[in-house]
Amino acid sequence: MVRPSTIHVLRRSTQVLVLASMLLVPALARYQNYLAAREVDRMIERWEGTLPGATLRGIDEVIRRLPGTERERAGRLQRDRTGALAYAQQLRGGPWSIEIGSISMTDPLAGAESIAASKRVRRVLLVGLLLPVVATVVLGRVFCAWICPMGFIFECTDKLRRVLRWLEIRPRNVRASRTLKYGLLAAGLLVAFVLSTAVLGHVYPPAMLGRELHALVFAIFDRAEIGRRGLWIGGLGWATAALALIVLVEVSVSRRWWCRYVCPGGALYSLLGAARPVRVTLRADACTQCARCVRACPMGLNPMLDQMGMECDSCGECLASCQDDALGYELRNPLAALGRPVIPREQA
Repeated sequence: MVRPSTIHVLRRSTQVLVLASMLLVPALARYQNYLAAREVDRMIERWEGTLPGATLRGIDEVIRRLPGTERERAGRLQRDRTGALAYAQQLRGGPWSIEIGSISMTDPLAGAESIAASKRVRRVLLVGLLLPVVATVVLGRVFCAWICPMGFIFECTDKLRRVLRWLEIRPRNVRASRTLKYGLLAAGLLVAFVLSTAVLGHVYPPAMLGRELHALVFAIFDRAEIGRRGLWIGGLGWATAALALIVLVEVSVSRRWWCRYVCPGGALYSLLGAARPVRVTLRADACTQCARCVRACPMGLNPMLDQMGMECDSCGECLASCQDDALGYELRNPLAALGRPVIPREQA
């Protein structure tokens, strides 16, 4: 059995890697541009001691350690531009739609909205949806807890709420109906179908964060090209303010309100994984009804009564909090889940 501490480390490492990739992808794009124009070495030298210069140098050093990226000329090793470009092009996109080598993955919400807006199902889209959809059908709403960059940020808001309570400032915890996000998902897809244009992607936090980080990285390089240094946030748009507002509400008004009540992506993942065979289950004979798992669950579910349903994102927080070893991941008959309440009552 995998220990809860190991699960926590794996999940946190995955979240950090996803956030890092969202900064790396636009930096790689600029490296490709300079490399294609034979300007990388000049830019690295020109920007020595700056963030853009260190970024380009770091990317270049990593890529040049890979096979086929250097060749011997005039008795010394020099960069093979074609080989380096081939490696630099292996990572493109973000959580909304990403390409890793020859593997293409598209967020199911992006795929569903694209199909609704275009009223067509394209083969290339199905290829991109295959892996995420299969993973969700088998594992459930794991994207939310393991991959979604906003999931990591919202977990930080939970910690801020604990700090506020320690300071004797009691944040509110306004609750709403969990069915709200399913209504918003249906409404968004209907609007996309009627207007033939995507709308949910403009208000979906992972996509918004990806666009803003891309703009931030590009703004840093753009400023460096005109001789200006330092971090500059002027390139960020309205989405940054919207994300900040969501975080503020999470901290002060309602714990994990976006994931629990509003997120259309989370709603779609929940529907796809409603009958998942891999799930968190309770061994009732080992449970002492201490309710630690109930307090730990960020989604406000009740692991103590085995009431997780399709809202569970398999984050493992309940496992880590259980001192009785009464919770664990198990492989279950998917049909057994159909007799349980799929949208549990709010607990915390």
